[in-house]
Amino acid sequence: MAKLDTNLDACQRSSDLLLRLRKIVRDSLRTTHGKNWEVTGIPAELREFLAQRQAREASINWNLSDSVDAIDFAGYVNLYDIISAAPHLLQRFLPLAPDAHMLRIRFLELDTILNRIAYARPISEADLGFLVSFEERLKRTTSAPPPAVEAEDAPRPFRADRAEPAAAANPPTAPRPTAAPQPPAAAPRPVAAVTEPEPEPAPEPGPAAEPAAPAAAPPPTAAPALAPQEIEAALKRGDSSTVLTAIYQEVTSIADGLWNGSVIAMQSRTWESVRESQWYRNHFVKLGLKPISDFFGLFDTAKEKMQAGTSRTDLQEFLKEHNFVQVLLALKDLFRHHVRR
Repeated sequence: MAKLDTNLDACQRSSDLLLRLRKIVRDSLRTTHGKNWEVTGIPAELREFLAQRQAREASINWNLSDSVDAIDFAGYVNLYDIISAAPHLLQRFLPLAPDAHMLRIRFLELDTILNRIAYARPISEADLGFLVSFEERLKRTTSAPPPAVEAEDAPRPFRADRAEPAAAANPPTAPRPTAAPQPPAAAPRPVAAVTEPEPEPAPEPGPAAEPAAPAAAPPPTAAPALAPQEIEAALKRGDSSTVLTAIYQEVTSIADGLWNGSVIAMQSRTWESVRESQWYRNHFVKLGLKPISDFFGLFDTAKEKMQAGTSRTDLQEFLKEHNFVQVLLALKDLFRHHVRR
């Protein structure tokens, strides 16, 4: 009975949370895009998927209200795809997680909990606690007024494929077009007025180059990629920290492409070397390396599916069915204990 009560509580909280998120996303898209918000605010492939889901329900439920829209058929993962395609929405939800990548994992975890409820599988106290804490954070986040950048992002037609890079890059770059033309206008004055201050134009390009520096600052936080020779040497001497660092770098470079369906050109050279090594056989159980094997198993299957013409939406459904979010969370715990960053 206790498990049933937990599931019922989780069902209520998950449903309320999903409805609240739908309302926030819908209201924001209406404000930004006006009457055509479904066409211009929802990525085309996702819009088609939601339309198919709506048509499927309409064929079964003859009493389906005419007032429903595409958002009414969006799950947590679908909502994240919409959010990640709109910088003003992404900025509003980023306080819920350290970065856009972790925000995606949060939404995947919410979707996984909802699926377990739908199939009457037991919900743990940890799952229920996650729902409660996420709901509280969402209330605090949405109690603040929406960011002023919302009106400026209205014409943005970008696709959801550009989830994190576009969202991270667009807010800082928006003001630059207006600020950039001014330094060139100021630069000619010293040159035209006096011929001797030729050294002064040199400082002028300095400030112009500085605005680009903040945009390039975040990426260098990652450690430099290890060369194949370094990985082979680490495998031979049993240097687990170095080997796992190399695998971590490869996993992080592949994870986004795996979810977005852009894996066809990606390679897993580090993993191919590691899985055939004696180090891997010796440490598989000791270090708990199964999540790594699971991740690259999903990667190989996803690559085959994309080469066979599987759509991005179908690929995401496949990943959800095969517990992609749990694999990512298990990898996070594994790397946190063994990788120095």
